[in-house]
Formats: sequence, structure tokens, C-alpha cells
Amino acid sequence: MRLASTGLALEWVWPVARLDTLKGGKLTLGRDSSADICVEGSGVSRCHAELYRQGPLYVLRDLGSTNGTWLGGKRVEHAPVQPGSVLRLGECVGTFVEGRGEQPRFGELAPGLLGGRAMEPLLARLRLAAKSDLPILLLGETGTGKERFARAAHGFSGRAGPFFALNCAALPEHLAEAELFGYRRGAFTGAERANQGYFRAAHNGTLFLDEMPELSAAMQAKLLRVVEDGQVLGLGEASTVSVNVRLLSASQQPLAELVASGKLRRDLAARLSGCDVRIPRLTERRTDIPKLFSEFLARFSGGRMPSVEGRVIEALCLYDWPSNVRELELLTRQLVVLHGDEGCIKKQHLPQHLAELSEPLGSADSLAPPARARREHDLSRLRQELAENGANVKAAAAALGISRQRIYRLLEGINSTDRVGDEPGN
Repeated sequence: MRLASTGLALEWVWPVARLDTLKGGKLTLGRDSSADICVEGSGVSRCHAELYRQGPLYVLRDLGSTNGTWLGGKRVEHAPVQPGSVLRLGECVGTFVEGRGEQPRFGELAPGLLGGRAMEPLLARLRLAAKSDLPILLLGETGTGKERFARAAHGFSGRAGPFFALNCAALPEHLAEAELFGYRRGAFTGAERANQGYFRAAHNGTLFLDEMPELSAAMQAKLLRVVEDGQVLGLGEASTVSVNVRLLSASQQPLAELVASGKLRRDLAARLSGCDVRIPRLTERRTDIPKLFSEFLARFSGGRMPSVEGRVIEALCLYDWPSNVRELELLTRQLVVLHGDEGCIKKQHLPQHLAELSEPLGSADSLAPPARARREHDLSRLRQELAENGANVKAAAAALGISRQRIYRLLEGINSTDRVGDEPGN
């Protein structure tokens, strides 16, 4: 029986990028050209696994493959799949995603900013806002690339002036006013020469204030005045200077939460939040991880890229990445420095917290529980099929997609439950 699409797709992320939309009641996966989803790669069996519909879900079943079927880092015989599940067949790695008809695409969306289709709507929104006078607020966790997005916005704006980025969290409070607005010579001890400050330096350009809510309340009040009237008064100066600066700000928390906690002035928040652009966590665009890893690998290896085990990509896709792209970039550099000359990046080269995300290859403990789960699941389906077709074994075998010999072995198990769990697969 052929069923409509569940809205689920399998996006292959390694070693090639490809999208297979799941349509139908049963889909076979393997190297054989007759497979519904042909998977060509090292370690993939001719008839490796199958996906079949069970109610609204797809269930993954191993078909006696040589190297096993791995889902979520565990070797499985029988398991349901859902969006976000990471699949590995041999050296081929894929992620189940919400169904979409377009093939994967990845590239440089703006200078220095890499991403796939999931990032394109965000960049389109940023491009529109950048060409207007709307203030732009970038919301994102540490390591998501807020400064790269700010540089992209500056490029989209068409402004002729320069781009400056300032991390407000790293700015000493006693220097903040001088750094932002400038000072005249002799304005304070150590001011041996005048400094125009970031606002005047960014005239006709863009000033990006990262972690802007970390500024003190007094500095926030002075920043508000500059934002409102475009006038800058340096320390020790008698008159203001007009500046034309596109101000971009960034925060890890929504401004409403910061206002409620007293960390941000309400009036300043209202002036800065014209167009909020939320930058997703790396795990929210999980299918980009292998592509980013490959880009970083090429960059740091100087063109002598080592090969990579599929189990490494599997672990990268399973990890939560609390520091996002920055953490992935640092890990890649570490792997190249320590193991790049070995010719192949292997799972054993990964830090322990990453290597432990998937079970060891060939682990005996990983085989028995899935085998029992598969048999128990098949017993349940067999009972249902026999009840629906009047105990017709041939019809039940055809509906389940298994041999009549296995049906008879399963029937033995219905009355001998003490033997369930050790039966070899079909």
C-alpha cells in the first residue's frame, strides 16, 4: 500500500549532500541500484535497512547489514525516527528533517558568513533592514557569529564609511565614555593626545556594539542621547560634533527580559529594537555542521585535507555545541594541529565528551537490546495483522514484509515468551 508523504525527509550530510523525501509505505536503503534510497558509500550493504510506515511515523529496521544501522549514535535493529534523528550507514551520515522539496544548498551567504537554506530567510530580512534607517538588534548566543552578521549588514547597507566592532562586555567602565565618544588631549591623566572615539571614527559607516546591555546605566543614558540626536561630546570638549552612524547592537537575551531585570533602560531598548534578527544556535541548523567542519578543515589544513571517518561526522551532528560555531571552528583547528598529519581524522581523535556520544563499533551490549526490541515489536505487529486478515499467515507475511519462515518463528514466540530476545533476524 502506498501512503502519502509524512512531511519527513532524510538529508544526507556526509560524504555528499542530498535530500530524499520519504514517500510511500516502505522504503529500502542500500547500495543496490534497486533500493528506493540508493546509498553509495564505504561500509553500506546492498540491502542495508528499510523505513516503513507505522501509523503517522516511519520506523527504521536493519536488514541484516554487515556494519549495522546506527541511529542517534546507537546501533539499532528496529527504532522509530523523528526530525533531528541522526542516521549512519557505514561512512554515510544523514539527518531526518521536516520534509521540504528543495535540495540542500550551502555556501557563502555574505563575505565570511557560511550557511545553508535555513539561513537564507534570515539574511533576506537582514538585507531589507540594512538598506533602511531601522535600528537592527542581533539576538544570539555566544559563538553564533553576531559580528559576521553585523559585517554583512554593513555590506548590505551600501554605506561608504568604515565598519567598527566593539565588545562592550570587555570595555572597562572608566574608559567606556572615552572609547565611545573620544576626548581632547589632557582631558584626564594619561590622555597625551586627542582621540576621536568610535562614534566619530565610524562616521558615514557602521558601529557594532556587541553585548551592549553590559554598559553601565550612566553610559546607557549617554548612548541614548547620541542615538536620539546624532551629537557626540567628547571628554574635555566644549562643543558637540554631528555624526552619521548606523548603529547595530547585539545581545544574548531579548531586550524585554533585560529591561524587566533592570539591566537595560526601557527608553534605550525602545530606540534600539527596530528590527530584531535572531541568529539560530548551531544545533538549530544541524545539517550545516558537516559542511562548516569541511570548510574549516580545508582552511586550517592548507589544502592538504585529511580524510574523515563517518563516525566523526556522526558525533559532530549529535553534539549540542554550547559555544556554537566558534567551538566547532576551534575543535577543527585542534584536530588539524594534533592529527592532520595522520591522513585521517578518526573518532578516537575527538575529545572524550564527543567520542562518548556514540557506542563503540561492534559493541556486544549494543546488539542484544535492539534485537529484543525488534522481535517484540514484530510480535505486536503480527498479532495485529493476523487479527485483521483472519489468521492468514501468507497475507500477514506480505503485509509485514517478512518471510513466512520468520512468521512461524514469531508464532512460536507468542506461546513461548521465555525465548524472546535471542532469535536471529530474518
